[in-house]
Amino acid sequence: MEVPREVLLVVSVLRGLGLRVFLIGARALAFYGIIRETGDWDLTIDRPFSVEVRDAVTRRLRDLGFLVQWRRWGFYVDAGAVHIDINYMPLTLDEEFINRSRALGDILVPSIEDLIILKLMSGEDKDVEDVKKLLRLSNLDTHYLLRRSRDAGVDKDLLRIARRVGLRIDG
Repeated sequence: MEVPREVLLVVSVLRGLGLRVFLIGARALAFYGIIRETGDWDLTIDRPFSVEVRDAVTRRLRDLGFLVQWRRWGFYVDAGAVHIDINYMPLTLDEEFINRSRALGDILVPSIEDLIILKLMSGEDKDVEDVKKLLRLSNLDTHYLLRRSRDAGVDKDLLRIARRVGLRIDG
């Protein structure tokens, strides 16, 4: 998977501020071999967006010539041909989430199971379709997935969608 230079530059800025950066959304699916067309790169960081974090990220990215706008879900970064969304830290991002993530250079990609949880939490139609595809991948840790879905309050959705794709998750 090739990551555009602009995305790597944004990641470098975030890491320079001491933040861990995670690739989420459709591009994270591609890491696991599931391709869905998307026009942007979705990232999240391992720290809540305090005023200090917001101001430091905004200042550094604008100094590099990027257009940065605050949205209700986080930052929108226009890097010319590349659009990057930096979303609020998900409630499920904890040490277990971090330890199960895989490295793509300086970017971390959540485990398949954690991507499923993030997409269930979103609840958008495209995310439900993504969950169906992710549930069909081999080597799912269904015990972890079920436990984390309960923690996130999306276990009923998980079990319903799993039944639709013919996957039995003991619950």
